[in-house]
Amino acid sequence: MPKASSNPTQRPKPRTRPAQAQPRSRREGVERVLAALVVAFGGLAVLGFAATLLHIAFRDGNPFFAGVAWQYAFWLPLVSLPLAIVTLVTLVLVSASGKARGR
Repeated sequence: MPKASSNPTQRPKPRTRPAQAQPRSRREGVERVLAALVVAFGGLAVLGFAATLLHIAFRDGNPFFAGVAWQYAFWLPLVSLPLAIVTLVTLVLVSASGKARGR
């Protein structure tokens, strides 16, 4: 049998307000920006690889893929992938230095 409630009116108790969130440090903001940049540069590299494959596969059969803009898609992963790696290394170093200091 269920236990009888200690609240005779069966109304829910008023919620207590959560404690005020502590303001984030500048380092946490930098880490979030670096993480977003890693994802953005990695996504650009993947899109560049896909665009290069599409250009190579369809450039002879489809006039849309024979344009000049698709040739620049070849350079997209060559630029964005190294930027993603440098940003990832920077993120790891910033995060490790923050944890070493005990935050």
